[in-house]
Amino acid sequence: MLALIASRVPSPVQESAVGDPGFLTLAIALVRAIRRESAAALNRHCDLIARAGGPLPL
Repeated sequence: MLALIASRVPSPVQESAVGDPGFLTLAIALVRAIRRESAAALNRHCDLIARAGGPLPL
C-alpha cells in the first residue's frame, strides 16, 4: 500500500532553510546570547570605571 501511495507522489516537497523551526530557534538563541554578553560587557566596563574613580571630566 505504501509503495502505491509513494508511486503516485510526483516529487518530494521542497522546503527552504528558513521554514525549518530548528534554524529559527538557533538564530534566536544566538541573538539572545550576543545581546546578553554585550549587556554583561557594558556592566563590567561601567564597574571598572566606577572603581577607577569615575569618568574623566571634559
